[in-house]
Amino acid sequence: MKNVFFDSWGWVAIANKNDNYHERVYSFYKDLLLSRGLPITTDYILAETITFLRAKIDFKLVDTFIETILNAVKNERIILERIDEKRWAKAWELSKKYNDKTSISFFDFTSFVVMKEIRISEALTNDKHFEEVGMGFRKLF
Repeated sequence: MKNVFFDSWGWVAIANKNDNYHERVYSFYKDLLLSRGLPITTDYILAETITFLRAKIDFKLVDTFIETILNAVKNERIILERIDEKRWAKAWELSKKYNDKTSISFFDFTSFVVMKEIRISEALTNDKHFEEVGMGFRKLF
């Protein structure tokens, strides 16, 4: 299996056992790791994930989950891409290009930039925006 971009939707589904997609997404995650594929995510996606999880589950669980991700990054089992000034500027340009799609978050635009840059087309997400922009991305759920 190849590497897959993990959107906040995927991380939330994995962390929140009450999420309707939890079992399916967690199973996908385990299969990805077993097949030596790597989750790829960004610091912006982790920030968004923390925000979503804090509203849904106990903070101790959020803390444990995020620390587990950070440890996996240190052990090279998850790739964490950073949004620097150059990527931020590209995301800003994309947001202007798609100014008619007001429901697409800036977080998503930063994800699109990273996905294009590292040539990855599949995203662990249920977010239709990944396909709506017509950049060749495919959502997996």
